[in-house]
Amino acid sequence: MVSRFGKMEDGTPIQLPETKRVWRACFIIGALFWLVAVVLWVEGSLDEAVLFAFDADRVAMDQLAVLAKVFSAYGMAAISTLFVIYLLLSKFIPAFDAPLTVYFYTICSYGLSGIAGDLLKQVLARPRPRITFAGQILALSTSTGFAMPSGHATKSVALVLPFLLLVSHSKNLHKSVKLMIGLTAAGVCVSRVVLGAHYVSDVLAGIGTALMGLPLTMLFANMVLSKAKQEKLPVLSVVWGVLLVFLTLLFIVL
Repeated sequence: MVSRFGKMEDGTPIQLPETKRVWRACFIIGALFWLVAVVLWVEGSLDEAVLFAFDADRVAMDQLAVLAKVFSAYGMAAISTLFVIYLLLSKFIPAFDAPLTVYFYTICSYGLSGIAGDLLKQVLARPRPRITFAGQILALSTSTGFAMPSGHATKSVALVLPFLLLVSHSKNLHKSVKLMIGLTAAGVCVSRVVLGAHYVSDVLAGIGTALMGLPLTMLFANMVLSKAKQEKLPVLSVVWGVLLVFLTLLFIVL
């Protein structure tokens, strides 16, 4: 019998999820996102049109701009906070029975895809919209550095992918949480365009980076988990919870 910690109760090796199909699908879909992003970057007109379309909202600081600032600033913190609460409640309430290992996949996904995205920014060296169109638009973002791929888009999507793809769809509670974190991650992505911090193509590239990074995440995480013992997993889950709390604080501060 498999325990909810991911290892057989008699001490046999951890039964890791079969994710080869997920890997392939995510890689292919992520590559398509990148293809569209590059086409939009090269073509240019749609990126520019969307950027300027939201400029009136930014100038007026209307409800859309305010909402975008909230999602941009606190969206990822909200997602990681929900994960921490979910993990804590799982200790006492059976309904919160997402596999504990999913929190390790989440941390690895965020870290590895985030690093990959930051490196790609340096390679592509695309200027931010507020640099390219200085004096022509109002950008409600003080972000520095290069634009493609969007770091917020990469990291927010990477943060939710493991839970969305690896947790069972069989329970309404899981479905509700998936809907909440999925919409929040989408809000973070859209907010970066609304605020003038990124082009649409930057955000699409960020989503593609998170999707293509998932195979590397699963490979790395499975290598680590295959060496863990069942009796250590409850303790490890506490460590993962602490790391999620740290990420939440980091999101709020930064």
